[in-house]
Amino acid sequence: MALDCYLKDRTAVVVSHFPIDEFLHRGIFSKNFQPMTFPILARLKDYYNDHFIQANEIPLLITEFQLLKPQLPAQLQHPITEFIDLLSDDRICAMECFCD
Repeated sequence: MALDCYLKDRTAVVVSHFPIDEFLHRGIFSKNFQPMTFPILARLKDYYNDHFIQANEIPLLITEFQLLKPQLPAQLQHPITEFIDLLSDDRICAMECFCD
């Protein structure tokens, strides 16, 4: 099961898809995760609810991932880099995440 993240453009067309699988989710939200430090990312902790990230929150989410990435095990850093790259696409204006 994955938390499927759909990155959308201004017209709500899906530009990219990124699945946060259980292994990556556990790694991001380990017992050391500090929600106060990563408030946008913290909203994705609840694996079973849908989430919407607005355009003005995308740059903040990118920053949070960049800060978190060095704290993660090496095997999780590559998927985080991929996600950052997708989020950095200038066309991205929103992200919706759903548990599949």
